[in-house]
Amino acid sequence: MVNLIGKRTLQLLAGGALMLFASVASAQYVWVDANGTKQFSDRPPPPGVPAKNIIKAPPAAAVTPKSDDAPAPSSKPMSADDKVPPSLADREADYRKRAKAKEDEQKKAGEDATRKAGNKVACETARSYKRTLEQGMRVSSTDKNGERTFIDDKQRTAETARANKAISDTCK
Repeated sequence: MVNLIGKRTLQLLAGGALMLFASVASAQYVWVDANGTKQFSDRPPPPGVPAKNIIKAPPAAAVTPKSDDAPAPSSKPMSADDKVPPSLADREADYRKRAKAKEDEQKKAGEDATRKAGNKVACETARSYKRTLEQGMRVSSTDKNGERTFIDDKQRTAETARANKAISDTCK
């Protein structure tokens, strides 16, 4: 009978110890951030949160703050120069800004590639036309009546100058 009472007492003590440690492990902090939103965490609030905005803190944490969680509060009040970690909304806005910049950069790169490809085709066309003009081949055109005519030497010189200008503009 004595052995049964001792076991029961030991079980109750062990259960009580577990409950004590469980209550310490579930320590919660509640505070109101700069935007007026309630924040819940198992870590202490950032150093920039005034003491009046801390709604709930575990009793042990108020006595001995951990040195690795947050720096010890300084005796001087926070100034505008002190850095406060960005809020989730600020980080989200920064992410969207970076994503938009990356999208714009990719769009611009695509447009540049399309423009370069078009310039390459125009350059090759202009060079081919210039070769045709310089080789003395007969070059024909269609007049407003739809009849085929051939260019003379004066027109050939003008077309060669136009081809040279197209080459200088598109072949870079």
